[in-house]
Amino acid sequence: MDRLEMALIQDFFQRDDIVIDKILASKLLSQVDLATHLKEINHTLHSKLTVEEQQIYLSEKDREKCYRYLKKKKVTIFTYYEGKYRRALLLLHLLLSKEDMSLAELTDQLLVSKNTALAEIKRLKQELESKGIFLKYSRKTGYALLGSEFIIRNELVNTLKSLLKQPSGKYFLLETGFIKEHELLLLKNRLTNLQQRAQLTFTEESLEELPIVLAFLVKRAQHHKGAWHFKVEKYDIKNTKEFPMYAELFHHAADLNENDLLYLVLQVLSATIVKTKLDLSDSEDIVKATDRFIVFLEEECVMQFANRESLKEKLLLHVRPAIYRCLLCVNIKNPLTDVFIEEYRPLYEKINVGVGIFEELIGRAFPKEEVVFIAMIVISSMIHTRKAEKNQVFRAMVLCRSGMSISKLLLENLRSMFPKIEFVGAYAIHEVSETGFEPDFIFTTIPIHTEITTFLVPPVLDKEARAKIKNQVEVAINEDVTKKTKELFSYLSDLFPEFCKEDAFMRIESFYMKDEQPKIAVEEDHFLLTEEHITVVQSADMDKALTEAFQPLLDRGSITEQYVEACRTVFHQDYPYMMIAYECYLPHVKPEYGVLNPDYQILFIQEKTELPNKESMRMMIALAPSVENQHVEWLLKMNQVLLESELPQKMTTITSEKELFLLIQEELNKIAD
Repeated sequence: MDRLEMALIQDFFQRDDIVIDKILASKLLSQVDLATHLKEINHTLHSKLTVEEQQIYLSEKDREKCYRYLKKKKVTIFTYYEGKYRRALLLLHLLLSKEDMSLAELTDQLLVSKNTALAEIKRLKQELESKGIFLKYSRKTGYALLGSEFIIRNELVNTLKSLLKQPSGKYFLLETGFIKEHELLLLKNRLTNLQQRAQLTFTEESLEELPIVLAFLVKRAQHHKGAWHFKVEKYDIKNTKEFPMYAELFHHAADLNENDLLYLVLQVLSATIVKTKLDLSDSEDIVKATDRFIVFLEEECVMQFANRESLKEKLLLHVRPAIYRCLLCVNIKNPLTDVFIEEYRPLYEKINVGVGIFEELIGRAFPKEEVVFIAMIVISSMIHTRKAEKNQVFRAMVLCRSGMSISKLLLENLRSMFPKIEFVGAYAIHEVSETGFEPDFIFTTIPIHTEITTFLVPPVLDKEARAKIKNQVEVAINEDVTKKTKELFSYLSDLFPEFCKEDAFMRIESFYMKDEQPKIAVEEDHFLLTEEHITVVQSADMDKALTEAFQPLLDRGSITEQYVEACRTVFHQDYPYMMIAYECYLPHVKPEYGVLNPDYQILFIQEKTELPNKESMRMMIALAPSVENQHVEWLLKMNQVLLESELPQKMTTITSEKELFLLIQEELNKIAD
């Protein structure tokens, strides 16, 4: 392998976004030359580096091969450290070096000049001071960190977890020399064994991350000999029956005091798990809080869940470790937080209110990353209530490296986008061989090598990503004669006797050879805003308002008289709890009481109505909810318009249905933009 190919391996190993144009420009290569070098690299490393959409993708396995090869050839792994690596390296040396570090020693470690090293030290000093950690300098001993040991260890954990999100973060930490690979292997093996004894399963991501975090914390504990304390409110972890089992993970480490051990065990307890059969301490309060949270979702957000117990189990799996993370002041890293909030803002805001139930329990606020994970669980469970299509033509699986919440959300989003595809589940790569079937399509968040038609998708699908993947799937079907034939044959199969089905399939396939295009089915949007969905009356008492609001739904054949009576009864009893915005109420009951088609009607009352509790009502939204939760997104948008826009002020002069329709449409368009 020549010097250029070695340099390419160094580049590929360190980066996540390997753009072809940048490589060609920096290495003065042609496209043909690069292809030749890639072929040689793949041959030498037995790797499968692939090019897709003008980028080179490395699987984690191939990145490992690059690292091993560079180590074997004794090539310098990192010739330069980016800012995030310099900051981390500086902190690690200050926390774990046997003696205080001089400026010259830190300069050598950072691979920078003294001026740059001083700038990095100053930047780190300011950043840490805001957290209560102080970087002190002495001419005699050099630089040292002072402050609460609890805060210092939290800073170490957060720094490590942030680094591990980087493509080469794991290998950077190995190159520091503070931990050895055999130490990580020992801890990983013990964690794997712990899964069986404790009857739980860590996520793949947790099982990779935990050994590294724990190894560094053990080093810090052995380095810091002084006494230190921290308080875990309410949760007496040390006296639980599970604590000794978790503590056994660290019996190889000498000189750990009680607080060192407790802090390490809490790191394990706060790791994300996929499933567990174990009830941890004080779980009864958490279970009750989870029940209250689900009731909040059903009553305040009008959500329907096909499997309430399944949702509860998923929430408990996340909430328990989330509580430990909050008690430790360790913030889980969720790179999709901002993207998710932007895509699902109304739902996020509503769930953030409900999460207050858990915050009240522990006396601490959940960070937005935790709220987003909970929202992902809720959405995936909510969307899953959609009924499976009878004529699902293709089979697909989802591959995702991320934790349970993210992968399940992606799975359910894809299910809702492609009703004709049967999605069998979300898997990690190592689980694929265990499924025992070959799908028509694979949707994956990580590059893979397979002959199966594959789509690379982001973990959270925004509008642009949805449009793109829909187009890609459509093209993939239309360009594959067998898939097009399979799609049409599924519709016509019942029309053919069994003995001639094979011949019918072949004839359809032959017909498609002529490039005949299939038709695309379009589903009706029951919650599209039209002028027909709005009623304006001058005045109405509670009963008249209910009659006026639900009559259009009866006229359209969307509900039965029994549904109206059920809504009337419930509204009279519980109307104070059905207010969704100032002077706006939402009468509804579950679909099984008589919903024939999802529908709604907005009633506007020009002269406010006084309710029995002396509150006023100006608007009523009569809702016939969808079993598949189609109403939720629309309802959240309406809720946002009523709470955050100028619509309530503008409505005071409304005199006709058309005026109100145009006004609401204008505000909804602003949200869409």
